[in-house]
Parts: sequence; C-alpha cells; structure tokens
Amino acid sequence: MPAPERRIAAIDIGTNSIHMIVAELRRDGGYRVVDKEKEMVQLGLSSLGGAPLSEEAMDRGVAAIAHMAEVARGWKAEEIVAVATSAVREAPNRRDFLRRVKEAADVRVKVISGEEEADYIYRAVRSAVELDAGSTLLCIDIGGGSVELVVGTAREIYFTASEPLGSLRLAQRFHLEETPRAQDVEACRLYATEHLRKAAKRINLLGFDVCVGTSGTIQALTNLAGETAAPALRTLSHGALQEVVRTLCRSTLQQRVEGMGLDPKRARNIVAGALVLDQTMRSLRIPSLLVCSAGIREGIVESRLAGTPQRSGNSLRRKASLALMGRSDCDKRHARHVAKLALRIFDQTRMIHALPDEAREMLEHAALLHETGMQVSDRGYHKHTYYLIRHAQLRGFTDEQVILVANVARYHRKSPPAAEHPNLEELTSAQRGDVEKLAAILRIAEALDRSHKQSVRDVAVRFNGNFRFSVRTRSDAAVEVAAATKRAKYFASLFETKVRIEAS
Repeated sequence: MPAPERRIAAIDIGTNSIHMIVAELRRDGGYRVVDKEKEMVQLGLSSLGGAPLSEEAMDRGVAAIAHMAEVARGWKAEEIVAVATSAVREAPNRRDFLRRVKEAADVRVKVISGEEEADYIYRAVRSAVELDAGSTLLCIDIGGGSVELVVGTAREIYFTASEPLGSLRLAQRFHLEETPRAQDVEACRLYATEHLRKAAKRINLLGFDVCVGTSGTIQALTNLAGETAAPALRTLSHGALQEVVRTLCRSTLQQRVEGMGLDPKRARNIVAGALVLDQTMRSLRIPSLLVCSAGIREGIVESRLAGTPQRSGNSLRRKASLALMGRSDCDKRHARHVAKLALRIFDQTRMIHALPDEAREMLEHAALLHETGMQVSDRGYHKHTYYLIRHAQLRGFTDEQVILVANVARYHRKSPPAAEHPNLEELTSAQRGDVEKLAAILRIAEALDRSHKQSVRDVAVRFNGNFRFSVRTRSDAAVEVAAATKRAKYFASLFETKVRIEAS
C-alpha cells in the first residue's frame, strides 16, 4: 500500500491579512492545495513606522494563527511554516507577539526581510505563470505595509526591491480611509513616486517582457475595473485602472462598501493601494499587467519543494564537492556566493557560450572548490586547487568531469589557459574550449566577491551587440567592480566582444 502524500501548511502573517494554505506534496514534484484560510486581521493598524503592535491587533493575530494551526493539524500537516512581514518586522514589541503565538498555537514564526518576502512572492508567481524561454518578468505585490518589486526569468532573479508603500501604511499616513481630500491624494502620489524613483530607474535599465501583479489589493482593483470573470490570469490595463482611481478618489467610505461591494476593511485602504499601483505603472511605463492570486504562502511551498532532494541529477557529485570543500580551509561562504554568481552569468550568457547544462553543473563544482588549494599554501593556491581536485577521487564524477572541474577551478585567477600548459594535455580540443569558456565566467564571478564580503548581491547581464554586466550591490562594491572589469578582459577576448561592468 503506497505511503500517504506529505502535507505542509504555509502561513503568511501580513500587515493587513493572514493567509494559510495546506498543501499536499506530490511525488512528481508538484503539489495541490487541499485547504485555505484567510483573515483580515490588520496587524499594522495604528502601528507601522516604529510604533508597537496594539494589544487588540496582537489578540486578533494570535487567535487567527491558533485557528489556522488547528485546521492544519486537522489535515495532519507534518510541518507548519509561518513567516511574518512588515508589521511584525518593524514592531518594537515583535518578540512579545512571537512569544504569544508560540504559546497559543505552538507555531514558531520567522520574521523575514523584504528581500526574502520578494523571493517567496516571485517563486509563487513564477510557478503560476508560463514564461517563454528567455522572457523577463516583473512582479508587483502591494501588501499592507510594503510593495515588493521583482525582476527575473523562469530560472533567475535579477533584482528585488521592497518599498514602504503598502496600502494600509499609506492610507493611515495620508488620511485616505474615509473621503480622500485632493491634497492628501496628491501628497500620496508624490510620496509614492519619490520612493519608486530609484527602483524604477534600475528596472527600466534591466527591461522586462511581461508584468504580473499579485496581492488582494490588485485583485480588488481588477474587480472594480470590471474584470469579474475568474480565469487563471486576468488582465488589468493602466487605462482601466486610471478610471477606477478617479472613481475611488471621489468616493466616500460608505460608497465603497455599499456601492462597490468592498469589504469594509479593504475599503479603508483601497484608495491608497490604487494610487500606489497607478504611480508604479506610470513610473515603469506598464500598459497592462496580468493579475495572479499566488502569494507568499505558495512561495513557501515552492521553496520547500525546491529544497527536496532530487532523485536524478547531481546529488552524489554535490555531496562529494561539499565534502572536499568542508575538509579545506577555504572561505565556504565566499565559495558558495561565487558559485551563485557564476551560475547567474552562465545562464545569462548562453547566447554566446552555447554550453550544455552539464557544463553548468561542472562550473558550479569548480566555483565551490576554487579555493581548496589554500590548505596547501596561499601562494599559487590555484595550482594546488587543481592538484587536489584532480586526485581527490570525487564520487559520482567521471574522469573527464574531474579533469574539467579541476582545470576550470585552476584558471579562476592569474594566467588564462594556454596551449603549453601540461595540465591541458589530457583534454581534447572541444574540452579545452569548454574550460576556456567556463574559466572566463568563473574569473568574473570570483572577482565580484573579491573582498569576500558578498557586497555584490547579484548580477544582470544584458547583450546588445556588446555585454553589460549590471552589478546589484548591498554595500560599496568599488573593489569588486574594478576587479571584475580587469578579469573580464579574458571573457571579452575569448568571445570577441566588449564588456562593461557597472554598479546599477
């Protein structure tokens, strides 16, 4: 008799609403939602901006989460994953709230950053929207406390931003809950435009092919625009949204509830949410967007599925690489970050290197192991790295794969591959070409973490006759940009192109 499917519950504790789904994980790597719960608790009501969560809001939140946990356990969910966003993240009394949830519901809540929030949302949207190969997606999520903007493809995230422009936050700040005054509407518009300026500049630089909006606010606005049918994805044009905004800005709270059929709590925040979406579409020149119901809770499930060990693929080889890295004296955090950046570059330069997915995997192993030679000596350590990998008897690798990985790691610094180097003699001409291409990528990726501080968070590569590497930073990365510019000369020479590296 087959074993029952695993079930997990995902709870999203937002500023405005708390959502939960119970998902049944299928053996084919997918899942189906077996139950849903939602409660508009408004944790951020009268707080946000450094004010503590009120006792009443915490009472509502704790009660809602306890109920959801009871439902999840009724479904025999083996794991309850709960995350909290803006309202809890900013509250000075968040520890008290988290303690109360643990005591009442036996649920441990993780407070996530804006970047983590955006990542979960993007995972959910990416699984719900079928993207063409190479298409770039912009995702907009308007929550109660913040707005998340994410740009990426089916495989990679290029850019994330979290701005304090949530509908509940701005409704309170600009007194838009009742009948909005013209000066308050204009002040809200200016505030949103100013906060969006930097993100809009970077997103417009990256470009995107399709835009998807998620969150209850955007769905409610789509309903008001007349898109009341419920296919998997509806469309909201900017023109239709502007008509809705004009109507909302002339309305009273009572009209929004009785005449438009909005939930009373939603009705208090919808004007602010509409203004933010309008300004976002203006700033990013978005003619229309697709409307998706997926959110953080679906992203949590997708994240859990992504972390499930794969039956096929490279699990044995990965274990072998990580074991060798673990035995060395290398900076493991640096190694993993370089591997991440190298794969980002590989995926975005396929049009010129034309390498298969197996080469991508070998690049990852080379990046993880590129500093293992440090345990021998820091002088000429890249050569020691080659020797260690070559003779480590890595399980799961063929001899050809070991030779390839060893050589790619060996050439991450100093002189590039040359015909007279004896370590290249056992490679065929085609394999040497693969080493050259992968080493060119790894040299840039390693330089982008030159200081070992992960100052460069991500990199987006654009090709328009020449290559432009837009470096996404979390702190000053002048050293990394300079090092990568120098290391990119080999890439430019090998592929007969020009390369520009800049912090965006």
